[in-house]
Amino acid sequence: MRCGTSTWGWKHIKAGHGWDSTMDRKIDAAIGSGDPNGRGGYSTYTHQCPNVEKFRTIIGTPAGSNDLLTAYKVDQPAVAGAAPC
Repeated sequence: MRCGTSTWGWKHIKAGHGWDSTMDRKIDAAIGSGDPNGRGGYSTYTHQCPNVEKFRTIIGTPAGSNDLLTAYKVDQPAVAGAAPC
């Protein structure tokens, strides 16, 4: 992940969503073993039907296509194209 700016990367996540070891673990879990979220990144979901998206990452920044743009907690039904329940 790059330092970024106020609109993307670590600086954006820290200022806009908060950064701590829990956030770091959630990002690692979403990218490492989450499912594609249809928004250019990966998300983790509840294990219920219908699936509820719990945490989202979005990949791709002005500095690189594989860089983390943002990451944040969500609580909504899974988007189209996500893992079916």
